[in-house]
Amino acid sequence: MRVFGEACLTIGVIVALFLCYLFWGSGLRADQAQRQFSAQLEHAWHAPAPAGLGPMPADPVTLVTGQPFAFIRIPAFGAHWRFTIIQGTTLAQLDVSPGHVPGTQLPGQVGNFAVAGHRVTAGNPFWSLPSLTAGDQVYIDTRYVTYTYRVTGKPRWVLPTDLAVLDPVPGSPGATPTRRLITLITCDPAWTGTHRVIVTGVLAAVSPRPGGTSGQG
Repeated sequence: MRVFGEACLTIGVIVALFLCYLFWGSGLRADQAQRQFSAQLEHAWHAPAPAGLGPMPADPVTLVTGQPFAFIRIPAFGAHWRFTIIQGTTLAQLDVSPGHVPGTQLPGQVGNFAVAGHRVTAGNPFWSLPSLTAGDQVYIDTRYVTYTYRVTGKPRWVLPTDLAVLDPVPGSPGATPTRRLITLITCDPAWTGTHRVIVTGVLAAVSPRPGGTSGQG
């Protein structure tokens, strides 16, 4: 009985330490990564354009796996809620930031711009995703432009195998897209992730990013 009790105590301590890591350790790591990613974007966006390349595109976006290229802001989650968006959605990437689903469109493009994020751990970026309602706004800030998406309808719950939500026309494989959409994805229930929460929005406005530069950068 003594050995059994000591074993149970040891297991309890290990579980407690693991939960502490999930709640605080992963959050601290994600917070550090967010500060680094934010500084990286702000530095790049304020750097002058390389000489001799001529006029830059209106809103250049370069995708590098694991690297940030935009910010996402959702006022319904709080006035100061903001995360970077990096390229890729492997566990290693989602553990530090919401990520752009490879193969889906870029911000503002016709089709479906999909972003996935953790519900819990890594700073709990999409903890409140199921609470979004029609009319809520989602802002995507790139170097020069702010894309404003408006949530349409209620969140939906699908199985992880339902990849049709990523199609250019969600749920209609092969259909030709005509709208500019955003799809936000996270796990539910929070700890088991047997399903995915899906929130869809449509592009409502495009405007210069406050403080953004244009022309030659």
